[in-house]
Amino acid sequence: MCVARAGAVEDMLTKLQGKAREHLIRAYAPKSKGVLRSALRKFAMFVQSIPSRQLFLPSKVSGDRAAAAHNEWTLILFVEWLLEHVSPKTGKPVASSTVSGYLSLLKGYFLFSYDFEIPNPSPRLSRLVALIRSEDLTAGSRSKRHGFRRRHLRKLWKLGGTRCGGSQHATTMLAALATAWHVLARGGELCSTAQRAGPMRSDVEYKVLSTGERYAIIWLRPLKTKGVAPKVPQYVQEAGGGGADVYMLLRRMEAADPVSSAARATTPLFRTRAKRGGGFRSITVAHLRKYTRDCAAALGYLIRKQWGAHSGRIGGATDLASTGKASELLLKAKGRWASDIGRIYARMTRRCQLAASRLMHKARGRDLEEIHPSFTQGI
Repeated sequence: MCVARAGAVEDMLTKLQGKAREHLIRAYAPKSKGVLRSALRKFAMFVQSIPSRQLFLPSKVSGDRAAAAHNEWTLILFVEWLLEHVSPKTGKPVASSTVSGYLSLLKGYFLFSYDFEIPNPSPRLSRLVALIRSEDLTAGSRSKRHGFRRRHLRKLWKLGGTRCGGSQHATTMLAALATAWHVLARGGELCSTAQRAGPMRSDVEYKVLSTGERYAIIWLRPLKTKGVAPKVPQYVQEAGGGGADVYMLLRRMEAADPVSSAARATTPLFRTRAKRGGGFRSITVAHLRKYTRDCAAALGYLIRKQWGAHSGRIGGATDLASTGKASELLLKAKGRWASDIGRIYARMTRRCQLAASRLMHKARGRDLEEIHPSFTQGI
């Protein structure tokens, strides 16, 4: 009896320790498992290059400055090692943002895993990273993708061909790209990933207004939110046909790939045939990226890397902003942006520039400083 009780206590201890470890790993590196693995792999290569150095010293007492300084210096050497190596993907030196990201993850991981002290803030390490950032001419710049806009969708539809139909895959992919444009969706909001499932067929509802106009509601779960975000509705009105009529393209997709009412809750909204087994699988971000680039090439845009899974989102934001009737509040709400980053996605158009020029030619009124000499406009 005592043996059984001791075994049960040990099982409970193992269970609690496992859960605690799992939660702490998520706390130290949320949504960064892939980056953390890359950082650990780089650090292992660094360790192999300096076998004579003792990497980290345990603290003899609380606040052991000698051990903390030694551990900080190890990370400084790691930074210098990173700067001497080029990225295997780009063939360029490692970006300063990558260096600081690796450091942040490694410090948390090492503290959690081995409980040794690294000073926080780390004065020398912080100065070094700040210097690297100031000398990195590409820091803060962001490689922008081109937007796949309404005119691109309409032109693609007029061209016809295998990308607009003829197969279940082509019909599905065109519907996915057009939906991404219309609801300003990230690739990961329409496609299944390793971390989350995409929308299901049951997440689309077809409605009719009292005027007879038809529309659809697509329930999307936003990305980049803490926890499990609730789904939000996106409205899609019928638009008379063509490549930008998302309502028609969704109906067309469901006609080409029908499912029973009972299966709608478990069937991905956008799916394609699996290469093995003869069944179906949800489309992935890689599918959407490749299809977008193929469509751009068909329209004459041959630099494939300028297009990606965010191109529909960018094009939709640009088209919405270019109407001149969309407030920033509407743009943020429709794109599910928590900040004003929507202004980055909404590219400036010639129409907007000309409208601004016409408004400036109509400018009237005096500065307040002229009317009230004591008034000073804040910067």
